[in-house]
Amino acid sequence: MTIDVSSEIGHLEGVILHRPGIEIEKMVPNTIEECLYSDLLNLNIATKEYSYFEKVLSKWTKTYQIMDLLSEILKNQNVKLKLVNEILEREEKTHLAEELLYLEAKELARVLIEGWKEELSPLYNFLYTRDASSTLYDNVLIHSMQFDVRVRESIIMNYVFKYYFNAKTLSTSTYSSKANTEGGDILVGNENTLLVGHGMRSNKKGIDYLVEHYSKQKPKFNILVQNLPHSPESFIHLDMVFTFLDKDKCMVYEPLIVKNEEGFEVTHIEIDNGKVTYHEKPNFMKGLKDLGFDLEPVKCGGDNRLYQDREQWHSGANFFCLGEGKIIGYSRNSHTINALNKAGFAVLNAEDICNDKINMNDFKRFVVTIDAAELPRGGGGARCMTMPIKRSKVNW
Repeated sequence: MTIDVSSEIGHLEGVILHRPGIEIEKMVPNTIEECLYSDLLNLNIATKEYSYFEKVLSKWTKTYQIMDLLSEILKNQNVKLKLVNEILEREEKTHLAEELLYLEAKELARVLIEGWKEELSPLYNFLYTRDASSTLYDNVLIHSMQFDVRVRESIIMNYVFKYYFNAKTLSTSTYSSKANTEGGDILVGNENTLLVGHGMRSNKKGIDYLVEHYSKQKPKFNILVQNLPHSPESFIHLDMVFTFLDKDKCMVYEPLIVKNEEGFEVTHIEIDNGKVTYHEKPNFMKGLKDLGFDLEPVKCGGDNRLYQDREQWHSGANFFCLGEGKIIGYSRNSHTINALNKAGFAVLNAEDICNDKINMNDFKRFVVTIDAAELPRGGGGARCMTMPIKRSKVNW
């Protein structure tokens, strides 16, 4: 499949997922913070919830599972040797090389994700396939993530894109060892615009890399940067407070994105034939409008501040587009879902779609709701759990 994503809303043609597995159950209370979670998840319930999410996506588009992709590339002995050695050198566990290289491809893929004995830690966060890489146009940016517990995810994604999809990959680490970015902080506006969050996970040097790269790649380009609060932890990424819904609508956490109550900086970085200019904006919505995005904000949590805060905490602003005006998110954020319904989105239940009681193609605008109690407690929503690799072009 050709790699190509030039918007957040184009018809989805391919997406990478990771079904939560035994790695989730290897967390214990005293390691929750180290694993970047705020609570322990019940894997049995999370798996059932995730199955509806995965089935809906499979009815819409081509889906790929990380475990399958990794197993496939590990059949190549040269790739296997390079990947294992890179992981073990990075994690200072080179003494494990002989034992790991002895494993067959499928078993090795499982070990690299689920962990091995007390020696190799599990990838607790790989459920959130969004963060380790981003498809930006016809390239894939491999993210240099801030926390060591997630570094192996980026290494794996780099090999998957190189050796399965034959894609060109980029990396913030080539710019600076201190440059950090994550996929939840990068949204593709259009062919000439990126939206970027600057907060707990993506730093200034990471944004500087993007500026340097696109100043060389494109004559005219725009990066709109929203500074994010460092607490509470639900503000971890830009897509936890803002996501696209359609060409004329977006989902927002109003206190920050519209009102900018705390006065967080919003900066439009304009690139014009190599010249870089910085423009401060009063809020994110004004910055978007000045760039030609005339979007009506739909409020996460509706009009009530109490519900806005509660539902933002459980990824109430984190929606994923299957296409223009066709989105998926959690049903538990009921005030957000009601706001979407008032904005013209038909509310479709994932279970009904999976049981063929409803056909998504019968609706021009819709929100598919996933009944989820455990998944939201992991700290991410539908966009977090998806890594799109191809979308159709959007006629803006």
